[in-house]
Amino acid sequence: MNIFRTIIYAIVWTLVLLSNNIFYSRTVVRNRKNLKIKNPTIFVSNHPNTLLDPLIVALRMNKFVHFLINASLFKNAALAWFWRNSVGIKVERKEDAGDGKVNNEETFRFAENFLINGGVLYIAPEGGSDIPRRLRKLKTGTGRIALSTANRMEFDGKLEILPVGLNYQKQTDFRTKVFINIGEGIKISDFEDQYREDNFQAALAITAEMDKQIRALIIDTKDDEEDAFLRKLETICQSENKLSLGDAYDRGKKLLVEWRNFLEEKKQTAHDFSKQVNQYFSFLEKNKTRDHVVKKIQASNSKLTWWLRSIFMVLSFPVFVYGWVNNFLANYIPAMLYKKSGLHPAYTSAVKILSGILTYSIFYGIQISLVKYFFDGNWVGWIYVASLIITGLFAWWYKDFAKNTLSGWSLFNDSKKEIIENFENRKNIVEVINNLLSEKMQVV
Repeated sequence: MNIFRTIIYAIVWTLVLLSNNIFYSRTVVRNRKNLKIKNPTIFVSNHPNTLLDPLIVALRMNKFVHFLINASLFKNAALAWFWRNSVGIKVERKEDAGDGKVNNEETFRFAENFLINGGVLYIAPEGGSDIPRRLRKLKTGTGRIALSTANRMEFDGKLEILPVGLNYQKQTDFRTKVFINIGEGIKISDFEDQYREDNFQAALAITAEMDKQIRALIIDTKDDEEDAFLRKLETICQSENKLSLGDAYDRGKKLLVEWRNFLEEKKQTAHDFSKQVNQYFSFLEKNKTRDHVVKKIQASNSKLTWWLRSIFMVLSFPVFVYGWVNNFLANYIPAMLYKKSGLHPAYTSAVKILSGILTYSIFYGIQISLVKYFFDGNWVGWIYVASLIITGLFAWWYKDFAKNTLSGWSLFNDSKKEIIENFENRKNIVEVINNLLSEKMQVV
C-alpha cells in the first residue's frame, strides 16, 4: 500500500472509529484473538448493514482491509475516486451490468494478487445487504477467488476464510449495541484434492462450509414473522433478567431453537401462546409504552418511583431543550437526507453516520466560532464544546425517559381491569419462556 492510500485509510479508520463509538453505544467482540491476522485472509460475514459491516470488523483487525464493493457505489465520480484510492475493489453483479453481462476477471485478479501479497480482503458472500436477521443464499464467488488464489500459492496452507457473525440490536437506531461473533478459520488447503478433481464442486463445498459457520454465529430466523416474534420474547427476557450482550445473544439462540421445537411438538399450544404474546404487545403499542415500563410498574413502590422520575423530568427539561436546540441541525439533516435518498433501509445508519460526520463538523464549527466571537477567553469555547456533546447525548436519552415516564402514568390511570388482565398475561408469558429456556442465565 502506497503512502497516499495509507493516509486515506488512516483517516477513514479514525472517522469510522469515532462515529461507530458514538452511533453504537457498545460493541462486544467474542473470540477477538482470531482477528490477529498473520496470513492472507478473506473474512466473510452476514450483511445487514451495508458499508458499516466490513468497517466495524476492520477496526479491530491488526491489518489493513480491502473490500469488494458493488459497482453501484462507483457511479458517482467522487465516490469512485475515493473507493479506488482507499479500500474499495469494484465488483459487478447482474443488476449492476447494464447489458446483463458481468465481467469481474480484472477484479478477481486484483483480489488474488492482493491476497498473495499477504492482504486481508472482506467479501459479503450474500451479494447484497438486507435488514432481517437471516442469512440469504451465498454466492460462490468467494470460494472461487479463494481456490484460484490458493492454487497460485501452491496450496501452501496459509490462505484462510474467516467467518464472522454480525448481530446488531437494531442497526438503524442510534445508541444501540453490536455483538460481533468471530468464528474459526476455514483452511483452503483442505479443499485441494477436491479442487484438483472438480474446481466447481470445491467452490460449492467452501460455500456450504461458509454458510454453515456463519449461521452458527448469528441469530438466523426463517422469515420476518419469526424474527418479529422472537424479538418480542427477547424483549421480555431482557426486562426480566438483564444479561450481558454475549449472554443475551446465547439466550436468543437457545430461545429460537426451543420455540421451533415447541411449535413442532405442541402446535396448538404454541399457537395460543403466540396469540397471547401478540395481544400483550398490542396492549403496549396501544398505550405507547414498553415492556420494561410495565415491569417497573409492577414493583410495590412504583408510584413513588414515578413521582421521582417526574420531578427529575421537570427539573432537567431545560438541559434537554439546550441540548436539543444546539444539536438540532446537525442531527436533523442526516435523518432528512436518508429520507430523501430513497435508499434501501439497510443504508440507514451508513447515510446517517457519513452525513453526520459532515453536518456535525460544519454546525459545531459555526456554533463554536460564534461563541468565541461573542465571549472572551478560550475556556468558554472549550466548555461550550463539552456542553454540546454531553447535552446532545442527554437530549437523546431524555426523549425516551420522558416518553416512558408519561406512558407509565397513562397505565396507572388506565382501567384497572385491563391492567390486571395484561399483568397476568405477562406473568403467564414469562412462565412459558422460563419453561422453554429451562436453564438459569447469569445476571449482570
